[in-house]
Amino acid sequence: MGRPPVSLDIRGGAGALAKIDLSLTEKVNLQERVYTILRNALIRGQFEPGAQLTIRTLAKLLGTSTVPVRDALQRLVAERSLELRGNRSACVPVMTRDSFEELVRIRILLEGEAIDRIRLPISPENLDELELLQRKFELAVERGDALAVTDANTEFHFTLYRLAKGELLYGMIETLWVRTGPALRTPFSEQTYDPEVFRKGAYRHAEILKNLRAGKLGETRTALHGDILDTAGWYNSHFFSEQSEEIMP
Repeated sequence: MGRPPVSLDIRGGAGALAKIDLSLTEKVNLQERVYTILRNALIRGQFEPGAQLTIRTLAKLLGTSTVPVRDALQRLVAERSLELRGNRSACVPVMTRDSFEELVRIRILLEGEAIDRIRLPISPENLDELELLQRKFELAVERGDALAVTDANTEFHFTLYRLAKGELLYGMIETLWVRTGPALRTPFSEQTYDPEVFRKGAYRHAEILKNLRAGKLGETRTALHGDILDTAGWYNSHFFSEQSEEIMP
C-alpha cells in the first residue's frame, strides 16, 4: 500500500496559518484574538520546531497591523512558548531530550489528575461526543491526513479534560500542549512517515472510552498514561541518541 498524502506542509512557518479557524476568536478584542490564534496554532502543531515567525508576515496573513502581532509574540515569548529572534521575529523552540522528558512527566501528573477529578456518572452526550472524536481520529489516521489527525487528537483530549471542570488545571494542561504541539505531526514528515504511533493512539483512546463508560477512572488514567508514554517512546526511538540531544524536524 502506498504512503497516504500529507495534508499540510509542516515545514512552513507563518504559511501554516492558512488553515487555522479564525472564527474561534471572533468575540474577543484584536490583541487577544491574535494571541489566541497563534497559541492555538502551536497547540495543534501548525508550526514545526525551529519555524521562524515574523511580525510583518503574520500581520499580513491575519489582516491586522503589526502591533497586535508583536504583542502576541511577546506574550508567547514571556510564556516560553516561543524564543525571541530580534525585534521583529520569534522562533518555535527546538526541544531537547531533558525538556521533552520533563514535559512527559508533567503531562502524566496533570492529565492523570484531570481524569481523577471527573465526576461520575458521565452523561451519554459527553460520551457520545468523545466517541465521535475518536472515530474522526481513526478515519484521519487511515487517510494519512496530518491536519485532521492532530485536530481530532487535540479535541479528544481536551474534551476529556473539560469533564474535570477545573479551570486552573485545564489551563495548565493547555500550556503544556503549547510546548509539545509543534512536534505533533513529526511522524507524518517525509523522512519518518510512521502511522503506527497514531494507530496505537487510536487503541489507547478506545481503552479510555471503554473504561469511562464503565465508570472505571483508575483504568481510564492507566490508558491515558499509556497513550502519553507510547508517543513519548516513539519520539525517543526516532529522534534521540547519544550523539543528538534535540528533536529534529
